[in-house]
Amino acid sequence: MRVGPIGLDVALEAIHLVQLEAADDHHPVVRARASLDIKGSRQELLEQPHQFRSLIKRALAADRFQGNKAVLAMPSGMFRTVSINYRHTGPKKKEAAAILRVMKDRLDGDLANYVLDYMPVRGRSKSDEKLALVAVAERGPVVDYLELARKAGLDVQALEIGPLAISRLAGAISEEHESGNILVINSGRQASYLTLISGKDLLFDQEVAFGEQSLIREICETLDMPEHTARHLVSRTGVSPGNSGDPVSDAIDESGLFNTLSEILKPQFMKLVDEVKRAFLYAASETRGRGVQEVYLLGSIARWPGSDQLLSNLTGSKVAKIPDPLSVFPSNEEDEAKAAGHSAPEIAVATGLALRGMRQRG
Repeated sequence: MRVGPIGLDVALEAIHLVQLEAADDHHPVVRARASLDIKGSRQELLEQPHQFRSLIKRALAADRFQGNKAVLAMPSGMFRTVSINYRHTGPKKKEAAAILRVMKDRLDGDLANYVLDYMPVRGRSKSDEKLALVAVAERGPVVDYLELARKAGLDVQALEIGPLAISRLAGAISEEHESGNILVINSGRQASYLTLISGKDLLFDQEVAFGEQSLIREICETLDMPEHTARHLVSRTGVSPGNSGDPVSDAIDESGLFNTLSEILKPQFMKLVDEVKRAFLYAASETRGRGVQEVYLLGSIARWPGSDQLLSNLTGSKVAKIPDPLSVFPSNEEDEAKAAGHSAPEIAVATGLALRGMRQRG
């Protein structure tokens, strides 16, 4: 049995850890998972080594984690991504130099002050130009983050940006469409991220001002109800009717509640839909007219019944939701019983990190 690294994502409100294992060439299965809330803000946690180490220790003790080798997600506020066009016709080993020449003109100060990683968009060349997505971070905060992890007892094997982890997870979800374009909507409490994958390549990642919290606030203000009531309402009834013939769904639909919630939330959802449609156009322009074959919804809004159907109706494209990314991987009956009722859509990035080295595609 081969045990993979621990995927660790320090999100805004919690830390998420996932570890996979696999026998020979079999599909990976979940070995361990944990999610612990952060007391205070993420920034406060990253500035307190003792608290960070304590939280990591408790998380590792929460399940059957093995070893201390880890793949870390770089916190979202620590980096930015830019798309660049560059010219390169020589050997692959000199491709990085061509990208650095372009980035030198894009960044302030010496390149030595930054940490750069790049993902070429293979086979999408226009004339003699190529396209790459470049992640940029200031060197100081990255070194501090790695040192924080080391002091917490972790042996960091790699540091990745979240979009790359999501790309890897999307590949596991939809292997049969490996050559097509996939758009992943990873919704969060404060913001959401659109990740566009073309085949094995990450095309772009974009933050969108669309989050669960703003949707809940809209319901609270319109219906004059407290937050906990609004959360219970939307998680119980959903935002779009289910299959016809379901007595509960039919009764709620007849009461007009679906229509009420849909009308309240539609203007907010349209902000996301506009960005999704721009992503469709971008995919077609960069991949010689090919559209987006699959759209996946991850994250907190994936918990809401009917959220995929509402987005499907508004975008005109089928949207499939994945409330629990770990459901992609087979588990034994004991693990399934333990995880029942504890789906964690926010664990998507950690799952993609844990896949590193567990699959042929990386």
